[in-house]
Amino acid sequence: MAHSARYELKYVIQEPRAVAIADFLSSHLRPSVHNGSGPVRGHPVISLYLDTPDLFFFRQAYTGCRNRMKLRIRFYDNQWKRPAFLEVKRRVNDVIAKERAMITREGVRQILTEGWPSQPFFADCTHLIHGKRRQDVHEDFWGFANVQRARGAIYVSYLREIWESPVDEELRVTFDRQISGSRYNGSGRLEVPERGWWPYLPPYLAPFPRNGVILELKFEQRAPSWMYDLVRIFNLNRVSVCKYCACIYAQQLHFRRPVLPEHEEDLKVLNLEYD
Repeated sequence: MAHSARYELKYVIQEPRAVAIADFLSSHLRPSVHNGSGPVRGHPVISLYLDTPDLFFFRQAYTGCRNRMKLRIRFYDNQWKRPAFLEVKRRVNDVIAKERAMITREGVRQILTEGWPSQPFFADCTHLIHGKRRQDVHEDFWGFANVQRARGAIYVSYLREIWESPVDEELRVTFDRQISGSRYNGSGRLEVPERGWWPYLPPYLAPFPRNGVILELKFEQRAPSWMYDLVRIFNLNRVSVCKYCACIYAQQLHFRRPVLPEHEEDLKVLNLEYD
């Protein structure tokens, strides 16, 4: 899937409700072959997010800007020979548009070490994987990063359980568990990070309990009727929650560098979480 435009509705739930919802979904969707069969279903997803020195993309999400974007490099393991994915994710009002291009790890290394912020660096598409050579995505990624002087900011990791439609690739439901943020060391080499810190957001924003599961309902144009039933039966309340935003916020508090001065009081809360 190189390009998609869809709606993504998010909910924060606890594990018992997640298990019940997955049972409900079995009548309408099929489980992904990547879900596995362990005690915690799902496969690892790791994203290296890019941001500016003053965290421009974070601030867009934190303040609830209706039209915003993210730049990230997604991968799933430590295998150098396996590809990664450049992703440009935009939000326009309630519509999510995501563009994605497959790239080699060496191509990623060049992006992270040979471009901005010291000087502009023109896109080199030779490292795109044949079959998904989205040169437009690659050039957009380079262009946005060059203009903003964006660079590797933070790893966001989690386990993702996927339920998908056999006929509509935009229709799916995901459960994200064990979400954590980790520091990026600036090496230019993608590495599965050691488990870092739990995400955190101020109480007046979307709740982000430590053992919470993020449920996402994803569809194009119109949700099927059974999704309405799911929301009603399980009494789901939609929230606007951003994993990247919560991990950056927690990182700044954890290392005693609050993102925004007025939120220094959250340090006391976070100390209780980590002690």
